[in-house]
Amino acid sequence: MAEEQRHVVSIWRALLLLQRATQKVPPEERRWEQAPTSLEATQALLSRLTKMGEFRPLKEVPYVYEARAPYARKGLVSENEVLMEAQPFSALSHATALVFHDLSDDFPQEFHLILPSNNSALLPPGIDQTEWSEKFTSIGHTPRSLFGKPIHWHQLSAGPAEIGTSEYRPNGYPVRVTTPERTLIDAIHHPEWCGGFSKVLQAWVEARDIINLDILVETVEAFGVNILRQRAGFIMDELELHHPTLEDWSRLAKRGGSSRLVGSEPFSSLFSEKWKLSINAPVGLLAEARA
Repeated sequence: MAEEQRHVVSIWRALLLLQRATQKVPPEERRWEQAPTSLEATQALLSRLTKMGEFRPLKEVPYVYEARAPYARKGLVSENEVLMEAQPFSALSHATALVFHDLSDDFPQEFHLILPSNNSALLPPGIDQTEWSEKFTSIGHTPRSLFGKPIHWHQLSAGPAEIGTSEYRPNGYPVRVTTPERTLIDAIHHPEWCGGFSKVLQAWVEARDIINLDILVETVEAFGVNILRQRAGFIMDELELHHPTLEDWSRLAKRGGSSRLVGSEPFSSLFSEKWKLSINAPVGLLAEARA
């Protein structure tokens, strides 16, 4: 666990780590003779180690344990690490991803994660296909809170966890997070999960010089939602983020009941003819950034 900079471990992860260690560590150097072969046996082992004071179960998160022994990483428990252990097929998203990518200086009092589609082929972060087997197919839980903060799990019909997500290792252990580009698209689609639309525009301004425009465009196309093309295209134009696909998007733009920059707000008389979009929120921040 120390080698992977882990402070917490789920039952399924403990089983995999023990199987790895059994192959890697010589028998005379192990504390065990044979690695467990099932999740049930691993849970029994963790229960024994808990009684010995080497682990402590996390009350709000079933089947996840904090390591107290010297073979684990020192320091405080990371919220992101716990979330990945609880539901390893999910991805940090929305306000949680904005903070992760340093696109927000807020300290959100809740967590947001997106879930994969029902036929997803995603593996948990840090796991190789050769290590995976059918005995792990039932893992993953969606606890309601962590350290007193609510957790919001989003099952999205457009934009599941297979689209626009990647693994990151800022602290050694891997976490799956929506990419900066995907995070910005999610933010304009659901600003209410990102602290509000003004926070969304601020994130776009912060990301202006670091995002990959090709990836941004590819991510929007992967969603296949025309109103997202209109909203993203308008913001990109305002920030002078040029890409040849924007011309195609503007030609596809149509007036309609959802043709608003912020979907949850009423229509405004301020209108973008190019993007067939009611500009129903203050966007002066974009002009300031452009200047």
